[in-house]
Amino acid sequence: MINYEVILVTGMSGAGKTTAMAVFENMGYYCIDNYPVAILDAFSDMLREASFDYTKIAMAVRLNDAMEAIRILSNLDCAKLTVVFLDCDNEKILKRYKQTRRSHPMMIAHQASTLTESIQLERRDFDSVKSQAHRIIDTTLLKAKGLQDVLESAFNKGDKEVFRVSFVSFGYKYGVPKDADLILDVRFLPNPFYVEELRPLTGNDPEVYNYVMDKPATKIFVEKTTKYFEYLLKEYENEGKMQVIVGIGCTGGQHRSVTLTNYFASYFSQYYQVYKWHRDADH
Repeated sequence: MINYEVILVTGMSGAGKTTAMAVFENMGYYCIDNYPVAILDAFSDMLREASFDYTKIAMAVRLNDAMEAIRILSNLDCAKLTVVFLDCDNEKILKRYKQTRRSHPMMIAHQASTLTESIQLERRDFDSVKSQAHRIIDTTLLKAKGLQDVLESAFNKGDKEVFRVSFVSFGYKYGVPKDADLILDVRFLPNPFYVEELRPLTGNDPEVYNYVMDKPATKIFVEKTTKYFEYLLKEYENEGKMQVIVGIGCTGGQHRSVTLTNYFASYFSQYYQVYKWHRDADH
């Protein structure tokens, strides 16, 4: 029997499903966008009969069809289903639709007369679907490249599933990453922002990196936190958890958080499959 991997992508319209599907396609998934749920049973039969040529499948469905799609696909013994829910706050969705000048699916279906009403109606099914998700990604603060990094971190893992650690730098002024398992606040460390020649740089530049890492407070913090992570990550791995996301934040997400993210990502890459992402370093 063929074992299929099925990724079901759903969530709020405007939260990034189109971008997500492009990422999955680049990772080698057979992608199906807005597949009619009414004929999903027939597709499921194809998988049961092993008559479908692709073993990695990504399927996007609208939020109002998601529960039925989850029900059908969850009953497949030949497939491992992962539900990815994309969320985004209402203001950002409004802004994205205005920028692209696209019509919301609710308006196209004549179920709503305005964009605001469309978003409100779509959120009615929000909680029930979100509770079924294996992976929830808030795209409010993500650009297309950021969403790509998150998805590749979670799903571009090759044939063997391994324990993965993601380190994400961020600025508190832009909000805390909602999908982080652990948060480190490094705002207590000396801030290169107040050094004029370092202000326009980031923790990716050696001048800033060395400035932060050479401080006594940083050395103590790194020593203690490294030991903490060495213990905690091993316990997570032993428990069977497949991914841990660590958010490291400073005020603007430019200097201290980027420096520490670079350090920890480099150190722990000796032991784990590690990904790093600087969410706000280009703000």
